[in-house]
Amino acid sequence: MDTLIFGGLLATLITLYRDSSRMVALGAWWVMLVAVILLMAHHITSSLALTLSY
Repeated sequence: MDTLIFGGLLATLITLYRDSSRMVALGAWWVMLVAVILLMAHHITSSLALTLSY
């Protein structure tokens, strides 16, 4: 999970560093935000077995 998050953040940082268009940078940021939320929801509800629900 950490590898996916850090890899996505690195890809977003590279996108910003290359002076890509604003839409590409915002798109990468939103994709990473959604990925982090989904991975954290999966981690909390399945790995920790806290029986939390969405």
